[in-house]
Amino acid sequence: MKGTIIIPSYNACERLYYNLLSLNLQDYPHDQFEVIVIDNGSADNTARMLSEFQASFRLEVVRIDENKGIAHGRNQGISKAAGDILIFHDSDMIAERSFVRKHIEAHINENTVVCGKTWKEIFTYYYKNFEDFRIPEFNKVKDQFDFPSDDLELDVRPLIPREKIIDGSFMNYSFRKDTPFIHSLEKVIQEFGSDLKGYHLPWRFFITNNSSVSRSKVVEVGRFDEKIVNWGFEDYDLGIRLYKAGCHFKLLDIINVHQAHPRNYARGEALKSFDYICHKYNDISHIDIVLACITTFLRGSLSMDEKELNDIVEDLYKLQKMDKYNRLLRYFLELLHIKKGTILNKVKNQVRNTSIVSMLDSELELQLNELVGKNGTSHFADALLDLQRSI
Repeated sequence: MKGTIIIPSYNACERLYYNLLSLNLQDYPHDQFEVIVIDNGSADNTARMLSEFQASFRLEVVRIDENKGIAHGRNQGISKAAGDILIFHDSDMIAERSFVRKHIEAHINENTVVCGKTWKEIFTYYYKNFEDFRIPEFNKVKDQFDFPSDDLELDVRPLIPREKIIDGSFMNYSFRKDTPFIHSLEKVIQEFGSDLKGYHLPWRFFITNNSSVSRSKVVEVGRFDEKIVNWGFEDYDLGIRLYKAGCHFKLLDIINVHQAHPRNYARGEALKSFDYICHKYNDISHIDIVLACITTFLRGSLSMDEKELNDIVEDLYKLQKMDKYNRLLRYFLELLHIKKGTILNKVKNQVRNTSIVSMLDSELELQLNELVGKNGTSHFADALLDLQRSI
């Protein structure tokens, strides 16, 4: 078996159906991949739909009665996977016909991590409980659909029929996502190219609605961290460990489309996951992780563009090889956590100032002065000074 597609699903029956329908139409041999759906405690019609779905590939369903988080769900799928390559594909995605083939053919060796593009969105259904930010998005494309205004009272209204999934014309209804996160990833590509050559944070592209990696490598680095029970960052965490284990990341033109839907997680969940990641990697050998997560999640909190961030990380790698600067690196890490706490209103001014004063001494100042303007480490020194001034 070449590939296993892992799909966790929670109360996404109608979107999951379109997902599976698109996988029925893949141009890769259907006896060479399997699909494992993890029904993560759904209370809708997911179980019935899955029991009736006519799959052209091997379909296995894992039912979990109590939702213990998406990391736990994916790990249950991984434990049953027979494929050499794991393809991560969320329940609300629709795949183009070449999706499976491109993922599997891109794997040169077990150290390859393949990241597809997650730029596209589509309205396959209109939901009465859409959040406010979804309404302007929908109004931009509303004229494409036969959408009588009196149907607005329906809880769920189909917009795109299954026939358009089957003939592939659903792509004509898709549109580019317009979010700060997508903008930041596109800037990375503009700076470093699709091969991400010279880019030190490729795990930022490891998003588990369109990515793949060898099963043996995932098992080797410890699978998904099941302590991440809230929404978000469980994919970054696995990507970080794959990168630190020496994997090579490839960004390819592999397309699937996200079906817009109401949030299925509570507000504040992503913040809890963000906090967990920052503390999990709270040591000087992982400052790049904390720095990147803060600049990504708390966008605008640190004044730097994608190239500057990458330059700072490159300096960090150099300094981490020299024990001489360990105290200075710890100081920088402490400043990052104080900055994070300040923004999140978790640290009082008195505590913040005391922490900074206790770490400053003449030795640190001397080391910092050595690095200012020095070729190969000036980006780090400038960032530390800027961070210190901003707190």
